[in-house]
Amino acid sequence: MKIIAAVAAILTWAAGLCVAADGEEIFNGRNLDGWSAQSEVDWMVRDGAIVATKGKPGLLTTQATYRDYELEIEFRAPDGTNSGVFLSTPQTVTDPATECYELNIAPSSNPYPTGSLVGRVRHDGGEAPEWRRFRVKVESGRVEVWLNGEKVVDYKDLQPLAGGHIGLQFNQGRVEFRKIKIRKLGLP
Repeated sequence: MKIIAAVAAILTWAAGLCVAADGEEIFNGRNLDGWSAQSEVDWMVRDGAIVATKGKPGLLTTQATYRDYELEIEFRAPDGTNSGVFLSTPQTVTDPATECYELNIAPSSNPYPTGSLVGRVRHDGGEAPEWRRFRVKVESGRVEVWLNGEKVVDYKDLQPLAGGHIGLQFNQGRVEFRKIKIRKLGLP
């Protein structure tokens, strides 16, 4: 029985590490093709990552929209950065607690630290200067989040969103994103 439990734990851990091989890269590591800036931010590509350091808070959104999907994304944010990954979002957001799912990247002092869904679920992922990885599954109003392979959020929205863009947020401090991959779930 101990062996079965160990194998189950390993399989659960491995499932949290990566999106299935049939996923699609939505950032090519070279330029911002397929993405649109929604505010004046110095979005640029450096060393295979999307980087933002200054500008008016806002989003860089995919041109494509998605409904049910799994998303993998690596991010790096030094201490004091406030940023996020917006899921199922319109291009411009006035209330992230109702218009999208904002997966926050923020210090522990923020009401919604890293790994939280702003306005919905709090997780204290805190700050770390190294590259970290989110894996997110958005399906029929259920949002599951893994941070570095550990499941940190399992949220069921009673009023599911109809889908939307993926948005990278610049709010405060330097932020970097890379290795962005999506896999659509269900029928095409």
